[in-house]
Amino acid sequence: MIEGRLIDSKATVPVIFRLPDRPDFSLNFVIDTGFNGYLTLPPQAVNAMNLPPSADTPATLADGSQVLLSIHLATIIWDNVEKLVPILASGNKPLLGTAMMKGYHLEIDFEDKGLVSLAKIPSSMSA
Repeated sequence: MIEGRLIDSKATVPVIFRLPDRPDFSLNFVIDTGFNGYLTLPPQAVNAMNLPPSADTPATLADGSQVLLSIHLATIIWDNVEKLVPILASGNKPLLGTAMMKGYHLEIDFEDKGLVSLAKIPSSMSA
């Protein structure tokens, strides 16, 4: 199970990064159910983490504008499992999309510092 908190009315959860030659570290990501990708990080963070570029992809932003975003790959620890995930270099805050939550049940307590939890859906329920 992954647990986070409601901060300023935004559901946040920590994501642990595992980068070469660096100790693991955690960043809080805002859950964005309108984003169907995995993760986004501001371009400055992608550069600071020295994440290797993988590809570019066209994207439509919330305001309807079209942009070309770079995709980078990073190793994270997600629910105690090491995963290689695509990260879009975009925006000004870390976002966690619905692709990252596939196979999980999201629960949010909408109160100041309320609990945010992502629990793995048992295989029999997700089939």
